[in-house]
Amino acid sequence: MNMQEIRETNLKVAKGLGYPVNERLPFMDEVNQLRSLADAAERLLCLNAVVACSYGFPKDKAIKWLIREGAFDHLAQSEQDYLYSSSNGATNAQKQWQVESIWALAWCVGCHDDLDFADSCSDSLIQMLPNLAKDVTTEAFKMGLKLRAKSEIVLKADLVYCLHWAVRNAEINGQRTPGKVPANVVAERRRALEWMISQDDWDEVTLDT
Repeated sequence: MNMQEIRETNLKVAKGLGYPVNERLPFMDEVNQLRSLADAAERLLCLNAVVACSYGFPKDKAIKWLIREGAFDHLAQSEQDYLYSSSNGATNAQKQWQVESIWALAWCVGCHDDLDFADSCSDSLIQMLPNLAKDVTTEAFKMGLKLRAKSEIVLKADLVYCLHWAVRNAEINGQRTPGKVPANVVAERRRALEWMISQDDWDEVTLDT
């Protein structure tokens, strides 16, 4: 499908999910290349460690695990800052929302087939990722991944772009958040999908609407 067809499809999906739509929303830039499977795997491992720490996993153990598994150098600067600092409740809560980024990335690499914007991520996610508490290595996890087709990922990226516009528009106008999931679910999934179709660093991904 071309971008016109993608957008027409996604406007129908967005309406079905209960989101208002903007038929004049600009198309996304053409996607020439996705992130590699290896890059996506390392990003998942970094997010896995950061989110685990936001729920109380010891940061020193997470750092050691990331170093051992070769993922430490893939941490974003904000993630390194978080892991090497004492965190407060607000910071932890912000990081906890990134479980939705993990859910979207896990879909991109074939861990599940259920990137449904009518619901938050499944409790089964924890079973899909290497368990830091059990000091699990990551080789088997990486071997089981398979990158989805660019067309699938672009379709979802455009959909979440449309949904995020609706969420932001509601915020600006003091209206109730549309849809069936919290606004942060949409934002964090969009962050992951935008990262997959761009070459921006994790901290530099833009979520303009």
